[in-house]
Amino acid sequence: MLLQKQFADLVPHLLRDQSFWRPQPFNDRDPDWLTEYPRLASELLSLNDAQVSKMEACDDALYSWFSAYLPALSALLPLLELPLLKGQLGFEPNARQFAHIPGRKWTQIQAFCANTDRVDLPFLEWCAGKGHLGRLMAQRSDQPVLSLEYDESLCEQGVTLAQRAGTAQSFRCQDVMHAQVSDHFTAQQHAVALHACGDLHRRLLEQAVQHRLQAVTFSPCCYHLTQQQAYQPLSRLAGQYPLALSRADLRLAVQETATAPARVKRLRAIEVGYRLAMQAVYRAQCGCDDVPPLPSCAKKIFSEGFPTFADWATQQWGIPLPSAAALAEFEREGQGAWQRLRRMELVRQLYRRPLEIYLVLDRALYLQEQGYRVSIGCFTDRQTTPRNVLIKAERPD
Repeated sequence: MLLQKQFADLVPHLLRDQSFWRPQPFNDRDPDWLTEYPRLASELLSLNDAQVSKMEACDDALYSWFSAYLPALSALLPLLELPLLKGQLGFEPNARQFAHIPGRKWTQIQAFCANTDRVDLPFLEWCAGKGHLGRLMAQRSDQPVLSLEYDESLCEQGVTLAQRAGTAQSFRCQDVMHAQVSDHFTAQQHAVALHACGDLHRRLLEQAVQHRLQAVTFSPCCYHLTQQQAYQPLSRLAGQYPLALSRADLRLAVQETATAPARVKRLRAIEVGYRLAMQAVYRAQCGCDDVPPLPSCAKKIFSEGFPTFADWATQQWGIPLPSAAALAEFEREGQGAWQRLRRMELVRQLYRRPLEIYLVLDRALYLQEQGYRVSIGCFTDRQTTPRNVLIKAERPD
């Protein structure tokens, strides 16, 4: 499918369905769609825990269930499909040189490298960390790699690893958001970035276009990590549509727990339940529905029981701590609110991937408008990483 057509077909769905994906259930307890779609609301809130868990873990199950209530989803789903890339490394890496990399991360690096074209150019590795990707690229291509990394200690470790592997990889300790980063670009380069976040990958694209790099291959991530208060489209085509995105909307595009460990899921359930319980405390004591947000806190507090968290929270607000009996009732109320919120979040999850594809296409179209040949696909499966989209751009010879 042509990128422009895919984009033009996708945006109307996002515009039409804003009432589903914009409200945040934690703050908006009664979004409009609850009354606009009463049958959907009733059936959704009646789901058992096993059904909810299945839909949280599997997009196919999620879309299948909701399609009975939202027929327009059948036209949306084809717009989310991206080809699974099946490139091959072409050689067997020395396992000892990469043995210290966690298994899932190592799988991602190999898959990214295997699906990277134009290996006949020197590489510029963006936000390199210890340079694992660049080191594998150098071994695959025999091309030199310049790795840019902000953290000096990571650069030092990367140099040691490159020397042990005998690869032509050099490091520069560089803040890529600084103007000086331009000094490291030449037109005959291939820039690569695995999971560069927000403003970092936007910066890469702007520099690549400015210096007319021959090729760019990257997987974007964490679109909400930006200094912009509201999303600024990159492509001219995206700028023609009245789709305004906040940081909270951008966060939804990467809000996925399918690969989170069970311990993390349990901790989140406890935390959200406690915070919802404290909203009930505040409303009861202050007679106000406008509850001030609580700041972040050390996660260990959630293993110390609700009374400890309630004591901390009431101190933050400067309100009295309820009695032990009242706290027990508020805790039960919070758990019920969490179960309701968990089901309502499924509605927003329908639009997580559409928002991500919108943002991916905006980046791809921007490069295309700047004269690049662009393709997008998935460099690995979503169990390995939910952020599995790869954008490949090359200037015609």
